[in-house]
Amino acid sequence: MKNKRLVLLLLLALACVLPARAQKMSLGAGVGTDGVSIELTAALGGHVQLRAGYGIATGLVGATINKISVPEHPGDPSGTSVATPLTVKLGMNEGRLLFDFFPGSSDFHISVGAHMGSPRFARGILRNLPSDYNTAGLVVDNYLVKATGGVLEAALCGKGFGSDHFAIKPYLGVGYGRAVKKKSRVSFSVDLGAQYQGKPFFQAQGETPTGRKKTVTLSNEVLENLVPGFEGYADKYLGWLVVWPTLSAHLYVKLF
Repeated sequence: MKNKRLVLLLLLALACVLPARAQKMSLGAGVGTDGVSIELTAALGGHVQLRAGYGIATGLVGATINKISVPEHPGDPSGTSVATPLTVKLGMNEGRLLFDFFPGSSDFHISVGAHMGSPRFARGILRNLPSDYNTAGLVVDNYLVKATGGVLEAALCGKGFGSDHFAIKPYLGVGYGRAVKKKSRVSFSVDLGAQYQGKPFFQAQGETPTGRKKTVTLSNEVLENLVPGFEGYADKYLGWLVVWPTLSAHLYVKLF
């Protein structure tokens, strides 16, 4: 929640400052692999525009794997296993600050900047877990990570150059279109790029016996106790997620 407030305050400050500096401004809405977003855009001359926005993709797209093998008793991978469904959904919730550079007179542009906010970019939800997971759960740094009604949720995160709790993900891309056009009130833009988010890691909500809650990082050892064989999958698949591909389309309306 603190991260979200920080990003919103930054974007609000930009919204207050930009009108005094910008020649023209527009407001836009977009959709893409970085979620559904809104953006405030300012033209800073004929070759540069600044975009400040906020996007969210929580729960928009997901897939379910019906049979994931987990131990019947938490932390006992050598014991009896049961099959549970795993649902994976996008979970992005972040601000973005981007500069578009137009090298010529056309609408082609090169974009640089960063996405900032929550490091979470996907959610993993295990359902129908045995009853032991509602009480015993998994112990991480003296915090108990447990299921609620047989449901255990973990976040797949990437911090980029930020921290485990506030991500700063550099972005580089290209696109076509201008958010602010001289002779048109409505404009359209398409962008293709990538965010660097670093090696992905998992986090989950933990709780002490006294009720204190904290977001904790799940190590490979903890994840292997929960899903035997996780490390093999991590080495095989998570390496592809160091860079997050971003394809988006935006529709803008000129404010002035």
